[in-house]
Amino acid sequence: MPENKNGFMGGMSMNRRQFVKMIGGAAVTVNIIPITSVFASDGGGTQPSQGFEGWQKKPGEARYRIDGLAKVTGQKIYARDFRARDFQSEGWPVKEASIQIMRATDVDHVFETLDLDTLPPELRPEVLYADDVNLDLPSTITFPLLVPQGQRADYYGQPVAFLFFKTAYQMRKAQYYIEFNEDFIKYGAKDTDPRICPDNPKEFKDLDGHCVYAPLTNYVRIAADGPTDVFSYAKNGGDSDYTKKSEEYRRQIKLDIRSSDWNVYDLEADMPAMDPVFMEPESGIAWYDQKTKTLNMVLGTQSPDGDVGEVLSMFENSQSPIKPTTVNLISCYPGGGFGGRDKSMFTINLAIAAAYANGQPVRLAYNRYEQFQSGLKRHACDLKETLAVDSDGKIQAMTTEMVFDGGGRRNLSPYVASLAGLCAGGGYEIPRSAIKTHAKYTTNIPGGSQRGFGGPQAFFAIESALDEAAVNLQISPFEIRRRNIMKQGSRTVVGGPVSQKPRFDEIIDEAERHPIWTKREEKRKAYAKEGLDYGVGFAISNQAYGTSGDGVVGQVILNTDGTLSVSSSYVDMGNGSATTLAVATAKHLGANADNINMGDAELWPSMGMTTDPSYTWDDNKKFTASSVGSSSACLCAFHQVHAVEQASLVLLELAILPVAEKHWGLEKGSLKADSVTWQDGYLETKDGSQSPIPREKLISTVHKLGGITGILVHAYFREVWVNSEFNISNQEYNWDIDGLSVYYSGTNPDEAPAPIWRSGVNKVPSPDSGRYSRTRFAPCGNLMGVTVDRKTGDVTVVDSLSVLNAGPIITEGLVSGQSQGGVAMAIGYSLLEDIKPGSEGPADGRWNLDRYHVALSRDIALHSQELKVLDPLDTNEKSNGIAEAVMCSVAPAISNAIYDASQIRMRSLPFTSSKIKEALKS
Repeated sequence: MPENKNGFMGGMSMNRRQFVKMIGGAAVTVNIIPITSVFASDGGGTQPSQGFEGWQKKPGEARYRIDGLAKVTGQKIYARDFRARDFQSEGWPVKEASIQIMRATDVDHVFETLDLDTLPPELRPEVLYADDVNLDLPSTITFPLLVPQGQRADYYGQPVAFLFFKTAYQMRKAQYYIEFNEDFIKYGAKDTDPRICPDNPKEFKDLDGHCVYAPLTNYVRIAADGPTDVFSYAKNGGDSDYTKKSEEYRRQIKLDIRSSDWNVYDLEADMPAMDPVFMEPESGIAWYDQKTKTLNMVLGTQSPDGDVGEVLSMFENSQSPIKPTTVNLISCYPGGGFGGRDKSMFTINLAIAAAYANGQPVRLAYNRYEQFQSGLKRHACDLKETLAVDSDGKIQAMTTEMVFDGGGRRNLSPYVASLAGLCAGGGYEIPRSAIKTHAKYTTNIPGGSQRGFGGPQAFFAIESALDEAAVNLQISPFEIRRRNIMKQGSRTVVGGPVSQKPRFDEIIDEAERHPIWTKREEKRKAYAKEGLDYGVGFAISNQAYGTSGDGVVGQVILNTDGTLSVSSSYVDMGNGSATTLAVATAKHLGANADNINMGDAELWPSMGMTTDPSYTWDDNKKFTASSVGSSSACLCAFHQVHAVEQASLVLLELAILPVAEKHWGLEKGSLKADSVTWQDGYLETKDGSQSPIPREKLISTVHKLGGITGILVHAYFREVWVNSEFNISNQEYNWDIDGLSVYYSGTNPDEAPAPIWRSGVNKVPSPDSGRYSRTRFAPCGNLMGVTVDRKTGDVTVVDSLSVLNAGPIITEGLVSGQSQGGVAMAIGYSLLEDIKPGSEGPADGRWNLDRYHVALSRDIALHSQELKVLDPLDTNEKSNGIAEAVMCSVAPAISNAIYDASQIRMRSLPFTSSKIKEALKS
């Protein structure tokens, strides 16, 4: 088959490694290709600015985001930008069909059919119903892909039919008759049968008559005076009688609370579901090439490798209309992630459309109404908390119960609930705690792993209750927190150790001496003259990040022209991770990377490692506990940067330093990374004993000698980074990685790298660490000043301070931007964002930004919003993933500020004007 000008052959990219997935005994070649690679050579102007076009400052710094120029100048990098004709040079047909998905707006009556007579004959589409679909369910989906005719829907927004329109014009004309037409979807009799929990104990449990997504979270801890707990999940969670004993201790904690002389504060709170409100609603195009059996998909996703696996599993059905042997996923910038594109149904729906399009390209592009109707939501939550505090303001005990609305798909809901259970303890030492959390199945729009992953709900509870205790005990909001904060060596509510330094004392000090607090009485008087009440509230959070079992990969290549290329499986969701990884090479290689390849799912399989749990690091040199996970905004600074920095370190020690040793006439192996430094493009010894060597000369010599010019590493973190030994050329090396592969000068780029298996491991996670839940945190404090208008009930944020322990700052502008975004999001869900459940909410297909109110510039105190980042303690400190940290303590800080202003306690989010007015009346 002839190769075209962009290196595609039969719809398959040939200039990248391929990896193979096995389904049904057949080998399927999968290529995940960044959109910028597809069009890099055709002069189409779609390649983001990734060279020396001005984004770089000195090594380790950026003037602006590496993708910034492409985005602000409107280059085609989002899936919504493309049509089938853009891929004509890759063999795609030009003409595409447009798809509209009709979704269930009723979950009580059986779905019958669509009233196609509503449409003029020339606008009637081809319709795909459930009975027409012969595909298997992906492993993460329990309910049918489409609602079968004659049955009721399992949840709002579940597809009932796919409409195939010949052209986009035809679909737009038809929407005039379809959109907002309640009679287009025909429903029959009411189904009164009770909904039965599916018979799948791994996915569901019955709990008090409710269907609950498994696993459930049950954390109980009784601290001891010494370093070992009397009882905790970390210590006893692996015991066969943990559940029984935890209930005994839970009852004892509740008895202690009610029988002691502690001050007891009972709190009930609720929070509605929220939409991530992507800048770009989900969109994509797909084409199944029947001749080559190649499925091509163009979309933006947080987990391209996971999406491909889910898609392929559908086609194992023997009656599947397509049997792809190759899958090309062309990955675009997602236009916003926030977790809402992680395990989204969009990719599956696009694949269904491609499978039944009879060889024609299909375009599926949600408008904002459709995104609201079907897109993943942050979970609604109901919680109850009891906090017991002694007369000195010390927390003695806590019980918490949290129920999350998972909607109609399991997704990652139980793990959101689990992390909320850890976060329920906030940033405090709590000697007695009993926490239960779970996510339940409902008929609502499915919930996803987004906008805080359970943290905002949990922190709201403890920070609100603690503020109430401070007022009651007449202790300042800063002092009561100061008396309870965890420190390095403390233990969380699961009994896991706090290994880093949270530095909450510094966060509290910064807030207490800030003018927002010290001059609050002056402002209170000034606003009173305007008829407004002014108040200030404070709250802290200790948002955990990672999964407590994170595998990461990173690749760094020395190009022949002296530039650097970085590849990562991680996806830039708008958080600027491509820029962060681009500057992460500078520490060890003296320069920023010039080319960044994100979402590269081929890196991990090309390493040849195994995650077979029957092995350990000691008995199998190829073993690791986890491959790679889906992308999360908070996983870059600590996790992904580590992989790129380690690859850069290995490249320095295996490629650069041997050349430097020869140049300086030094003994082989005498140079180490800590004995050299880079200055203005030259490698120097730190003691100044050798003359500097130009970086370009070192790299050219490496290529000339046929040495190692590329490094691909895998690293694993759970409590600690796994540290391994490698014996290379009779020298011992120790790196914080567990897998290593190398490229040599002149290696064919289509070939997989050569593995160098470790000879041993020096450091691995402790046996109990799997039950620590998380061990990395991003501590933050928020001080918020608000006004309350007693006449209208309006609450306005007028002052905002965030104090953040981010560790060393990699790119200052990105930290600032994420902080501003986090505060804006949090103000939005604290005061404005209110999704109704069921048919009263966006499930009816009528919701847009006219009904779902997000924060505007006037709502977020732009003129007085301030971020204070603590200076790092030392150069060995690691950066924290802060993407979700700043938002987590904003809502309780606003609630506490409302109390300071008006003496009303708000426990139901959002704090809308109607709720404020009602509270003021009572």
